[in-house]
Amino acid sequence: MPGHLFVLRGDLTRLACDAVVLSCDDRLNINPVWKPLLPPGLAPGDMDWLRLDDDRVGDNVIRLPQVDKRRVYAAITTPTNSDVTPGAVAQRIVDGIRAAASGLQAQDGRHLPLIAVPLVGTGTGGLRDRRGEVIEALLPALRSAAQGSDIALLLWNRPDLAAVQHRRTDGADWTELPPSLRLAADRLGERAANGQLSLFIGAGVSRPVGLPDWWSLLKDLAREANLAVDWTASADPVEVATPIVAELGDRFHDAVRERLGSSKHGIGHGLLAGLAVRQMVTTNFDPCMELALDAESTGEYRVLTRRISDASMPWLLKLHGDINLPGSLVLDGAQYQTHAEEYAALHGVVQSLLLTSHLLFVGFSLTDRNFLKMAAAVARVRRDAVVEEGSPLPPAGTALALTQHDRQDNDLDSQLELLSMTDAADPGAAARILEIFLDRLAWTAARNRNLSAEYLLDERYATGLNADDRALRDALHAFEDGVPASARQSAGWPRVEETLLALGGTRIARPGPDPGAAPDQR
Repeated sequence: MPGHLFVLRGDLTRLACDAVVLSCDDRLNINPVWKPLLPPGLAPGDMDWLRLDDDRVGDNVIRLPQVDKRRVYAAITTPTNSDVTPGAVAQRIVDGIRAAASGLQAQDGRHLPLIAVPLVGTGTGGLRDRRGEVIEALLPALRSAAQGSDIALLLWNRPDLAAVQHRRTDGADWTELPPSLRLAADRLGERAANGQLSLFIGAGVSRPVGLPDWWSLLKDLAREANLAVDWTASADPVEVATPIVAELGDRFHDAVRERLGSSKHGIGHGLLAGLAVRQMVTTNFDPCMELALDAESTGEYRVLTRRISDASMPWLLKLHGDINLPGSLVLDGAQYQTHAEEYAALHGVVQSLLLTSHLLFVGFSLTDRNFLKMAAAVARVRRDAVVEEGSPLPPAGTALALTQHDRQDNDLDSQLELLSMTDAADPGAAARILEIFLDRLAWTAARNRNLSAEYLLDERYATGLNADDRALRDALHAFEDGVPASARQSAGWPRVEETLLALGGTRIARPGPDPGAAPDQR
């Protein structure tokens, strides 16, 4: 079965996946930034690096011990006594992927195994200033290697992401999506790029991390409380939780934290974090979205259960509590009632998002009774809204259902656009299509935002530009070289300078950190 190539920005060491392929040189030196994925006690190598033990799988692949259920390999991509080429680096990383894929089983409900790789060779591997060429060679190589497994290309900085997304094409990528879902993803991606999208994230997004959904969590907690697990299919999860919470008593919070604590996030969290929306809501207790946001936004966001919102920063509202805040969790009837009374203002935030932005629901059950009450209140307001004569009232948001079966029997169709990922009943296959949908959405958002060409004037990408990009780059350099000092004193110059910086310009002094100056993970 053909796999899919995902592209996202983030910290590869924190991605929940089935295997990771890193890179090293032919003396087995490896960058210590990968220490969370390496065995302890490695000998020091050259240049303050670490040296791997020589456990080879074939000529050019080193096998390492598993880490947190992930297979780990290192491909020998960098010769120390000869020049390295982008094509050779791409082929070596494919060798590593094939070694990792051999006998690899998908975990945590994934339909296909997921293998994660970095942008190899562009750190101290000799190709730092030939990044465009590396990307040009790597993308088709990774697409061809994605057979029976999905591949995630993790990028550390914004210009790399912009350069990779620029080279992805409609014909080569997202062939798993029917035209209707591609168009829907593109509409949502344009909304994200224009600042019109907000997110509502449910437990389904955390399933590929190995975390339980609501019913699985309740079953685990019931067993710990020595209570019977004999509920009917139509049981109310809130009513089911009430005796469990009562029986666990003071052990409740620790029991939940033990099951939902994680040091990894899923690919869905990473793709959603990359949309760079400013308002996010989740009913999840787990820290997965924060882990993805930490890598994407360098911590420049607020979690509303912990800190007062700063209007200048994006925020994540944890509507039902946070495992890192004892006493904040909402699971049983009494807790829901307390939540509804004490956090009415937080419910008002969700209602406001439904009225003032397009709210995208991902992995969230539309049967949650608190949500249905909020949606009903918004529906009453929207019925009185004034629109242009003859125009239908636009939907307040979009809900992504895995299958047709997941489209709940309620009256939300008039308020939300409900999209099913597949007509098939296999939830694992449907969850994979949802992630591919989010990958398409993130691609469209990246290509439509003001940093979509942040690589253009960056000298590290110059050798890989196509003819059109080279022509524009040369014209902009000629313009910049011809601007006299007096013109730079104009009130309009800061706007011009801002545009040049957004295109990766490095000839002018940057006012803040270089977007590529974060710790290099290659």
